[in-house]
Amino acid sequence: MDEFYKEMQYINFETYGILDSSGMIHTLGTDSKIIGRIFEMFTQPILEKIAKRHNMILTTPASQTVYPDFIMMNEINPKGKIAIDIKTTYIESDHSTIKFTLGSFGSYMRNNTKNIEYKYTDYSKHYVIGFVYKRNGRAQESKVYEYKDRDKIIFPFYDVKYFIQEKYKIAGDKPGSGNTENIGSFTTKNLDDLKDGKGPFRELGPDAFDLYWKYYPKYRTTNKPYTSLMEFVKWFPKQNPSSVTLLHTYNYNQTLCRIQTYAKKL
Repeated sequence: MDEFYKEMQYINFETYGILDSSGMIHTLGTDSKIIGRIFEMFTQPILEKIAKRHNMILTTPASQTVYPDFIMMNEINPKGKIAIDIKTTYIESDHSTIKFTLGSFGSYMRNNTKNIEYKYTDYSKHYVIGFVYKRNGRAQESKVYEYKDRDKIIFPFYDVKYFIQEKYKIAGDKPGSGNTENIGSFTTKNLDDLKDGKGPFRELGPDAFDLYWKYYPKYRTTNKPYTSLMEFVKWFPKQNPSSVTLLHTYNYNQTLCRIQTYAKKL
């Protein structure tokens, strides 16, 4: 993670727009999907440089609709892949609440293969690179400028901040939105909380994170054994160990001990 921050400090995020073959610049608006893609483009060369430094390669999925955005891998060790997802959100002010959606809990975490490049069990780490920015309401989409007039263009975003952290350390215990099956990050107004990974699963560990979201009730489920971490830490110890499995082998007793220790603090 230190390598990422070291490389990113030299990035200038000011973006004029799209330069066509005749030298004209087509400006960008504040569409969040377009801005999100811009941050991915800034990030990819940095990740490629880091991967090369560690004798790894960086690839992207064949489909844009599957997890993750980037895969860092060593061709010799196909089971040690690193998933990297780029997440973006905007805030209105420095006092706004910051929250991200962190991907599905209803597909590959349960069946290992749905909506994911390779298998979920092929990954040893899952990282999120999060970008937080402010939108510039004066920016206009699809205005055309000559390249020599580029300084007249109003940038669509500003005050860009970012972090990189393991997914389980920034995950909360609630879905990212009401009617979708996506994991939500824990909410905070301080970006450093995300940078430092101060989420509830930091103490519980990645296996407890996987268990919580594997068995979290889907949106249309009527029988909901738990919908919060407080309810989960009461529910889990009552289950037969053979009924709370993961796609990979995990230490049940160690996980149970962590959950019980955490429960005492609530």
